[in-house]
Amino acid sequence: KGTFTYDMKPLDIKEIVATEAEDRRAVAETKGLKYDLEIMNGNYHTKADLNQIREAVRNLIDNAINYTQKGSINLRLTTKNNKILLEIKDTGVGISNELKPKLFTKGGRDKDSLKINVNSTGFGLSIVKSIVDAHKGRVWADSAGPNKGSTFYMELPIV
Repeated sequence: KGTFTYDMKPLDIKEIVATEAEDRRAVAETKGLKYDLEIMNGNYHTKADLNQIREAVRNLIDNAINYTQKGSINLRLTTKNNKILLEIKDTGVGISNELKPKLFTKGGRDKDSLKINVNSTGFGLSIVKSIVDAHKGRVWADSAGPNKGSTFYMELPIV
């Protein structure tokens, strides 16, 4: 409802991404997934609510793990044009053209989501979007289609 209060403070997104990525490495590798994290040199300072940004990053990584049955997950953190960009590329189930417009909305999940991820509520990505929007950033996804993997992007301003 827009009544949530964010505790915005200067922080380094690089530390959050590195910690969240490493915390999830064992889960990915237990599934037999190749799991890589690449952090390019750059300024990753922004103003954010630590717990909320951590939640958004965690959700995106968890989704990649949950919706990838085989193959790989590649996380990449870069900066460009005064923006911080987190890319999470997987070889998972992909995104249908039908799902793309609903992906970041409440209840926006594929009709077969529960077959792959029994814990799916359909609210995770809408929460990620509201968090990223509140931080003056943006979040989006790209996929060549079902069974062709996905790339999720989270962009935040450098402050």
